[in-house]
Amino acid sequence: MDNRKLNRVVALSVFVVSLVTYIITLSPTVVFWDVGEFCAAAFSMQVPHPPGAPLFLLIARLASMIPFVSDIAVRMHFVSAFASAASCMMLYLISVRFMLSWKEEPSTTFDRVVLYGSAVIGSFALTFSTTFWFNAVEAEVYGMSMLFVSGIIWLGLRWYDRAEHRRGDMYLLFIAYIVGLAVGVHLLAILALFPVMLLYYFKNYEFSISSFVKFGIVAVIIFGIIYPGVVKELPSLLDGEFGGTKSSYFSLIPLLFIGAALYGVYYSVKNQNRTLNVAMLAFLLIVIGYSTYATVYIRANAKPPMNENDPSTMARLVSYLNREQYGEAPLLDRRWNNEPEQRAAQQRYTSDLDFFWKYQMDHMYLRYFGWNFVGSAGDEKEAGVDWKKMFGIPLLFGLFGAYYHWRKDPKMAFIATATFLVLGIILVIYFNMQEPQPRERDYFYVGSFFIFAMWIGIGVLGAVDLVKEKLRGSDGYALTSYGVLALAFILVPMNMLRTNYHQANRSGNYVAWDYSYNLLQTCDQDAILFTNGDNDTFPLWYLQDVEGVRRDVRVVCLSLLNTNWYISQLKHAEPYGAKKVPISTPDAQIDQIAPREFQPRVVRLPVPGDVMKRYGVEGTAGTLTMNDKGSDTPDTISFYMPNTLEFGNVKGIRVQDIMVFDIVASSSWQRPIYFAMTVSPDGQIGLRDYLRLEGLAFRLIPRKGTAFWSNIDEQRMRAHLFTDRTEPSLTPAMGYRWRGLKDSTTYFDEDIRRLMTNYRQSFVLLAQFYANQPSQAGKAIEPLDRMEEVIPRRVLEMDYRTKVYVANLYHVGGQEEKFRQICTEIIDELKPVVERGSVEPLSYDNPYVVLLQTYENMKMYDEALKIVDLVKVTYAREQGIDQIAEQLRARILAEKNAPQKSDTSAAAKPPGSPNSAETPAKGK
Repeated sequence: MDNRKLNRVVALSVFVVSLVTYIITLSPTVVFWDVGEFCAAAFSMQVPHPPGAPLFLLIARLASMIPFVSDIAVRMHFVSAFASAASCMMLYLISVRFMLSWKEEPSTTFDRVVLYGSAVIGSFALTFSTTFWFNAVEAEVYGMSMLFVSGIIWLGLRWYDRAEHRRGDMYLLFIAYIVGLAVGVHLLAILALFPVMLLYYFKNYEFSISSFVKFGIVAVIIFGIIYPGVVKELPSLLDGEFGGTKSSYFSLIPLLFIGAALYGVYYSVKNQNRTLNVAMLAFLLIVIGYSTYATVYIRANAKPPMNENDPSTMARLVSYLNREQYGEAPLLDRRWNNEPEQRAAQQRYTSDLDFFWKYQMDHMYLRYFGWNFVGSAGDEKEAGVDWKKMFGIPLLFGLFGAYYHWRKDPKMAFIATATFLVLGIILVIYFNMQEPQPRERDYFYVGSFFIFAMWIGIGVLGAVDLVKEKLRGSDGYALTSYGVLALAFILVPMNMLRTNYHQANRSGNYVAWDYSYNLLQTCDQDAILFTNGDNDTFPLWYLQDVEGVRRDVRVVCLSLLNTNWYISQLKHAEPYGAKKVPISTPDAQIDQIAPREFQPRVVRLPVPGDVMKRYGVEGTAGTLTMNDKGSDTPDTISFYMPNTLEFGNVKGIRVQDIMVFDIVASSSWQRPIYFAMTVSPDGQIGLRDYLRLEGLAFRLIPRKGTAFWSNIDEQRMRAHLFTDRTEPSLTPAMGYRWRGLKDSTTYFDEDIRRLMTNYRQSFVLLAQFYANQPSQAGKAIEPLDRMEEVIPRRVLEMDYRTKVYVANLYHVGGQEEKFRQICTEIIDELKPVVERGSVEPLSYDNPYVVLLQTYENMKMYDEALKIVDLVKVTYAREQGIDQIAEQLRARILAEKNAPQKSDTSAAAKPPGSPNSAETPAKGK
């Protein structure tokens, strides 16, 4: 077999192995974050968040129509798996081409094995790297975006080898078309133009400072023509706007540009001007590729259920493409965000440069780089780098590969290095991320990881070359070289596979689907459900739009409720026949809505008499508006509405707070209103006392709860929590789904583990309800045992704060063995924490306080006294700590010396809880 065919066979093998790996570890259904949104958008060709991804949605829609599996989301996940595997194949081909820049074509079996084997190792290093693998097994844009990046670089190399031939220009034109198409997936691919332009420079010019500066200026101009030129300014001109000035004449400029380009093609052909011909055709092909964005405008005008930013006019489309909803970060001011949370974080840094290096570079790039080529210390947010995972071996090979590349071929090494910097450090500077971020952002920099994986392959080749040079002439040099190659294969890709497989494996993980189903089924018919953000909203959209589950429920995302277009859609749209969300604010005011100055105060809502009677509540007199003005009515509820904004002495509320009040008031108790458990108290506008837990959501009722455990619907909660729903129902039905939660081989990330707190909170509250009902106290253990049955601690670890409640309930229920077992777990978890001297604010769930009272409950008084001493030392600066410590010591000694008696307390209050109104978990 000749080299060309063998190279293709090896490349195809890399693709197949990568694809099989990704299929095995593919998510079995919808997952959290943007995936649910993209899947729902693709299924019905809807409009997702700015700036959209129309080409990705078109391809995902086509994939969803191929019935190779039953789950629609899996069909779309396959698009990412296929694109990512193809990217690994492209990396192999690119690596071989770079290596052949200084090496001759292999003529012996030994040379072929070394060359192709080294490239395979680099490619598999990418395949099994944590960030790339994560992107490959879910329906997100980054896998396909990397295929465009790798494809552009590979086509650039193909052109480089054929530049002298007229047909070689086809590669440049193909690149231009791909760039236009790639914008419809992710803007990352545009950056791949820089290595192509460098290839053009080195092919046509000898390096000199002056020529390179001139080239740099031209390259920036070309890039500017594409972005922001074609991508952002072309739609603005079509809207008749340029530089903030409006004129109908501006809308003619794009047509003039296109007309001029067409004439340029004609002129170049007539005058045989090859450069002009390629330039004009490339511009036209970029515009043609970019035309996929027409689908955004077309579909927005069709008014689909998901129509984010409503880009149904040219002006709104321009706003959509420019991501105006998110604002724009300045390039020079590194600490530009003045939000309270960001300002607090900024105080830890002495200067902008300090912030840039420590946070933006070290924490938000180098840490991710270490995750991929050294090892991650865990999956928790802010997790560091663990050198014990892969011992830095991939990193060392990559660094040596970069050095070896520069040593052997400075020109190509310069191109690779420039690409690495553009797709990594330059992006760090451009993004200007602020601390904290809502999630890890490693996926932004996968392009730089791509180049480093290539250097790993070159590093392996360099290591073999060094061995060959040292042992040249000896009989064993070939065998030793094969040994180096085999060892590198084991220590790099195989070690990365071993290290990352469990965390990358999404198979068996149905949590997002089941949680969303359970949350929707918690709601009564025609309910309005307030959700917090991405993870409790997008999967729900997927279930409603794609699976048809509970389309009667109107999901109201609080983070989007700050935008006028979303409020207008809630008010007027009736997706799938669902009822409109009642909103009284006039349309003209919605268009101009903004945060409002507001002093915290008691406000009142009217309640019809029949509603009061339904809940067994006697009427009260009061008024009914947020401004606390109006006529007296016989039946109202009153609550304290706090401010959620504060600027100096000025207090105010967000748009979402205004609209939550409006929706609640306008519904007039005719529609069930729910708040998901993931909604924090500041999103509930002070209604917490009137919220009754019915499963995974709180229902607004006109009756104030007397205790944290009392405001629950015992019948609905028991029906949901104790009923296993094997088949989903599209209409209201009792019972939850718990798929995969007992499987210890399934990987559950930090978000999922935290989400389990919501489930457990429901079980614990139901148990506390029973414990505080003398007639039903015997049932208190049932929810706890059921909780352990469906969400076992051996698979999904329980937070120690929740364990405190569970242990106490078992203790009250007479289950001493289970009580002691959980107390032992609390001690095992918290003892190392307090011994490290961890300092947290003193509160009832502080590790010291919890551990102290756990020792007391276990009658381990000597250990409890040691904790008192630790508290005294650790919190020595706290006012009155000596007095508190002495009181604790006296109490413990009194308990220790008192006659032993059994604890028969019926109260379900946990050790250390300051009052019975506290909930057992924050629900977030």
